[in-house]
Amino acid sequence: MERHLDLMIDFETCGLSANAAPMSVACVPWLRDGEDSPFCDADLEPFEAKIDLRSCVVGGYEFDDETIRWWSLQDERAREALTEGYAEPLRDVVLNFMKWLHATMQETGADTVCLWCQGMDVDIAMLRNICKKNGLDLELAIPHAYFRDCRTLILECALRRVPDNDTTGIAEIMRNPKKAYSIYAPMPEEIEKSFVAHDAKYDCLRSIWYTWQALRLGS
Repeated sequence: MERHLDLMIDFETCGLSANAAPMSVACVPWLRDGEDSPFCDADLEPFEAKIDLRSCVVGGYEFDDETIRWWSLQDERAREALTEGYAEPLRDVVLNFMKWLHATMQETGADTVCLWCQGMDVDIAMLRNICKKNGLDLELAIPHAYFRDCRTLILECALRRVPDNDTTGIAEIMRNPKKAYSIYAPMPEEIEKSFVAHDAKYDCLRSIWYTWQALRLGS
């Protein structure tokens, strides 16, 4: 029987294009079949890294004025989480990520891996671009058929919970997809208290929590 592994990835970035300069990245293993929780045991370590933006300048990555302005308006703790601590050159980060990926597959005995993110046009597109620029082939480890978009799943499964005759509720979610999250149980309080918003690992955990619920709704 084949063993499967699910991973959630998130970049904090200086833009929204595939070539945007990344500031930090996290990738977290999770359990789609977890009975009470999707979160793995503590001994299966996530990947986390902060990125030296000087290496992004040298590498020709993009800095979007609108996104940088948005970061300047965020909570001070969120900005400090990005700037404090050791930051590595982007090439080192992506090489370490690939080593971590192979080690995690070996540790779990996984034959296949699904890589999840919020929308296919940012995080995975960025990862593929970074790999290509550094002479790496992401699809040797994870074929593109195993890339997954959790935002669409969360939205569509939430819409299934709205009664067909509640056209107002459906229209509200379609106008503002963030309202879809109110359909699900909120994040565990201990996780909310442990992180600040817009931290890459927190964003992974949040996406995992709602994706897990959406999969259970759809089963």
